[in-house]
Amino acid sequence: MKEVFKTFISLIILFIISALIYSAWIINKGEFSSQYLEKFINNRFKSEKFYTSIKDPKIKFDKDEMRIIVDGKDFNIFSTDEKKISEFKNLKVYIKFLPLITERKLVTNKIEVFEGKIELPSVFPKPLIINSIDLEGNLDLSDKEIIIDKFSTSIKEDFYQGTANLNLEESSADGVLTKLLRKKIFYNLDLNSENMKFSVDKNSFSIEGNATLGQTDILLKGKKNYIDLSKFVSKYNLSGKIDENTIEKLFNLEVAPYIKGPIDFNASYFIFKGKKERIKTSNNLKDLELNIPALNIKKYKGTEATADIDFDFFNKKLKEIKIVHYKQDNKELKGLVKLSKEFKPYKSLELDLKNNDKKTSIKIIRNKDLNTLDLKGDYLDFSKTLKETLIEKQKEDSFLIQLQPVKINLEAKEIVVREEKSIYSVNAILKYENKLFKEAELYSKLNNEKEFNLTISPKENSRELVINSNDAGLFLKTFNINKSGKGGEFVLHGEYDDTKETHPLNSSVTIRDMRLIKAPTLAKILNLASIGIVSALSGEGILINKLKSEFILENGVLNLNKYEAYGPDVGFSNQGKVYLRKKEVDLEGAIIPMVTLNKIIGSIPVLGKILTNERKGIWSFVYTVKGDIDKPEVMVNPLKTITPGFIQKFFSVFKKEQKEEKD
Repeated sequence: MKEVFKTFISLIILFIISALIYSAWIINKGEFSSQYLEKFINNRFKSEKFYTSIKDPKIKFDKDEMRIIVDGKDFNIFSTDEKKISEFKNLKVYIKFLPLITERKLVTNKIEVFEGKIELPSVFPKPLIINSIDLEGNLDLSDKEIIIDKFSTSIKEDFYQGTANLNLEESSADGVLTKLLRKKIFYNLDLNSENMKFSVDKNSFSIEGNATLGQTDILLKGKKNYIDLSKFVSKYNLSGKIDENTIEKLFNLEVAPYIKGPIDFNASYFIFKGKKERIKTSNNLKDLELNIPALNIKKYKGTEATADIDFDFFNKKLKEIKIVHYKQDNKELKGLVKLSKEFKPYKSLELDLKNNDKKTSIKIIRNKDLNTLDLKGDYLDFSKTLKETLIEKQKEDSFLIQLQPVKINLEAKEIVVREEKSIYSVNAILKYENKLFKEAELYSKLNNEKEFNLTISPKENSRELVINSNDAGLFLKTFNINKSGKGGEFVLHGEYDDTKETHPLNSSVTIRDMRLIKAPTLAKILNLASIGIVSALSGEGILINKLKSEFILENGVLNLNKYEAYGPDVGFSNQGKVYLRKKEVDLEGAIIPMVTLNKIIGSIPVLGKILTNERKGIWSFVYTVKGDIDKPEVMVNPLKTITPGFIQKFFSVFKKEQKEEKD
């Protein structure tokens, strides 16, 4: 740069000397040109590293401004190895005439070049296309310092205007950019500034001041290296505020569902050799709202939180996002996101979350045929995912749908399945595809170390579901199916019909030796029927030796075709519908007290026939349960009797049970 500048100044001196020689003629004639002048200019001033070339130079006299104008075409600067450093279609140098006559002093006050380019790979990675350069001020080369009162430069769509002081001995300059406009400087965002300070020497170029990037006001401090490029080519420190709309525009990432509001940021933007770039940010998130359910991260406006995040680019494309550290209360997060053109919105994702000393790791790798999701940790919250997958109509933007087809490897000490309810020591392998769990093997424990296991096995046009637990009551309570059970064995066999769009689940459930404790709905039925065993519900509970249920689950509606249960004190049966999404129930059934006595009486040939004839049943009542699933309306009709056919059907479960026990 120093040699280029010297050559440029030497050319100006040549024009000035030439002007002196022909000044008298110029005053009379107004213009002078000569092939000898061109040769003289092109051959006279050569250095060890550079030489210049200019065509058709002319010397003119501007009578109105009283100055000499040296005007030439095709002004070029070459290195001695024949590489063109710069080229311009036109060069003009303006020299004051009166100081030349009265003081014999050369005073140059303006230089202009037009339509050209500068090629310096050590400074500019691409040729710099110049529309024009205009310098005005004290351009006396005999001074150690040149003061440029005004300069303006137009480079493609960019524009620079300002003032500068040039130190010729140290080959340095400093000044102020009174106006700066750079188009699409970063991800199609424009940079605008006024009164930005700058300085330049043989080692670097520095700039500092307030600016606007896109629609974001920032404080900018930058440095461009000319010598030591091993650390970085350029570095810019920025600070300001940014919101979710700007982030989406910058990086083409949809973040609005997760964040809302302003972020106070400090960023360092590095440009390295090899088309690599990096943005290191330190962010204050106090005024930001943050909601990431999958990671159990929820932050309200006004809550203290910070995040250090790095963004790595290659060839102007975002390649990696590194979450160096996120901190909110007792939550901490680290992670790495890799991006590519082939996979949207990311190629891979790794997150390590710490919440109250509980650690969780998430790793996602996207592939053409099957994605993989590895979940491992002390604590995972699946309550929302299970609710959306099993009960509610799935949303197209849900995490699993966006990731399918995916193989899930799961290992966790605790998994939340609903509010304040968890399963433990979970090991599972699952496959999710076409909005369905196609395969599953899950082994876990309930909070009393009892087991809960689940398998889904694919078949032709269907999937087989098997669930079992050696604590039926706790299993039902954990998944909010029934809150009153205690102990017992639970077995479910079901089959999904995948030939239908709704994929209905046709299942049968068997529960053995479970006690019912409290059971508010059953208590209402017993009270209304004046069956005197209600008190047992508040003690050790009512024993149910066997419960058999058959149902179809489809579109969030459980169609209960059969529900029969009996124990020493009571037997009951019902059928109807449970609307899981609306949380409503519509059931009707019958309850028979003193089942043991009924069995004895019914087994007596003569007496049993008399007591179970068509006129009436024995000790039996019809009931309905309707309305809110948690607080339904219960009605009992003690005047209705149950037909012998119903009782025979009801007692068939006992006979089948006895046969199974004998077998």
